Amino acid sequence: MNSKTSDQTLESDTRAGEADGSLGEQLRRARESRGVSLRHISEQTRITVRHLEAIETSDYKHLPGGIFNRSFIKAYAKQINFDEKYALDLYAREARERGDDEEVLTSPRRSHIYMSDTSRSPAMTAVLSAVILGILVLVVYAGLHWYRRTGEPPPEASATAPQPGAANPAGQPLAQPAQDAAPVADKLNITVKAKDEVWFKALVDDEKDKDKQGMILAADETREFSPGEKLTLKYARSKAGSMEVTINGSVAKVPSDTTTNVVQEWVITRENYKQFLP
Repeated sequence: MNSKTSDQTLESDTRAGEADGSLGEQLRRARESRGVSLRHISEQTRITVRHLEAIETSDYKHLPGGIFNRSFIKAYAKQINFDEKYALDLYAREARERGDDEEVLTSPRRSHIYMSDTSRSPAMTAVLSAVILGILVLVVYAGLHWYRRTGEPPPEASATAPQPGAANPAGQPLAQPAQDAAPVADKLNITVKAKDEVWFKALVDDEKDKDKQGMILAADETREFSPGEKLTLKYARSKAGSMEVTINGSVAKVPSDTTTNVVQEWVITRENYKQFLP
């Protein structure tokens, strides 16, 4: 078919369209007469089949609106060799007959998702802001309360806590914390008194055990010792109850350990003597 024949066919289709049906009907008939599918037009123009169907049924409310409608119709007409100018003129006429504003037809429709006919009052905005601020304050307070319950001092307290031995603001050194230390006696005065006859040995400090025989005290007899560091007493375990030992003026409990041999050994020092006192 040459160019002249094609133009004649187009003019024939246009005249038939003017006398027969809406724009959508004319476009559909022209498409079907040429054996073109909507899927083919959609692939060539990137217009969805749903929008092409809306054009053929003159259901323009399902189109984007404005200049997009005109672009869709022009592209549709071009794909089926339909007079593009005629198609646009017919579309404009149908739009006017429906009462659509021409200004609206030349601009995209605004989505109702982003537009609202209602506006928020300043008072409502203030209330919402106060609620949000109150929630933030509660969150911060809860966090601080939880932090304090863990028992960890805040960083400020750790940084400003006075160190032992440091000077206070008045320039005087702070008192050192008390230390738990065992008391040490300056001296030891130990008296051994026999309730009835008793045998024992006494070694003062680190003197050697020269007296192999020891000593025997008669009832009510006493011996006094003043060691510098310690006194070691050896006596028959069975006679522990027959001795009264006084350390620095206090009567001590004489050990009698049943797990030892027959001879009991008792070491009294300046550091441990109080553990034997009542």
